[in-house]
Amino acid sequence: MTKDEIRKRIWHLLEDENIADFPRPCYGRIPNFKGSRNVSERIKELTEFEKARAVFCAPDMVLKRIREIVLEQGKVLVVALPHIKDIVEINERKNIDEATKIRGFVKYGGPLSTKIDLFVQGSVAVDRNGNRLGKGKGYGDREYIILEQKGLLQNTVKTVTIVHHLQIVDNISKLMGKWDVRVDYILTDRGVIKGSQNET
Repeated sequence: MTKDEIRKRIWHLLEDENIADFPRPCYGRIPNFKGSRNVSERIKELTEFEKARAVFCAPDMVLKRIREIVLEQGKVLVVALPHIKDIVEINERKNIDEATKIRGFVKYGGPLSTKIDLFVQGSVAVDRNGNRLGKGKGYGDREYIILEQKGLLQNTVKTVTIVHHLQIVDNISKLMGKWDVRVDYILTDRGVIKGSQNET
């Protein structure tokens, strides 16, 4: 299957099984899924999150709770404005709900100066090796590359994604290009998966 065929299969599956959550339909999006807020709490299980000072988190709805947790834990939240117009950091502690919505990014965001320890993004599909498919626009990979080129990623930075277990697919290593950013940890409704470093 091609990348697009896999994406379409996952979108249809999540809709047909009524697992997709707001905003729906999930076609063409990084899908949100029912129970994602509870799954997001698993990020607290990661030693890398506990030690992190700054966490980049994509603006997808499925990651809303993770963005809240970052601020609740007293960490710096780093976000990209729509279409990667800018990347800013947020340190708001009082209006966390508003600050973690897209419209709050501009209001509460300031110049990015803190190096990032953890990079969190949503996925349409992912395999157990950590190979990830986004919605096909390349935003997640570009955000990572921009931060890397600006020297704003720690050398020890780890990548995390959150998915429903039905979004986990068979090995898609052969579909990956050199710019595709792999994930180190996959948070799911069935637990935490550590992405294998082996291209099997």
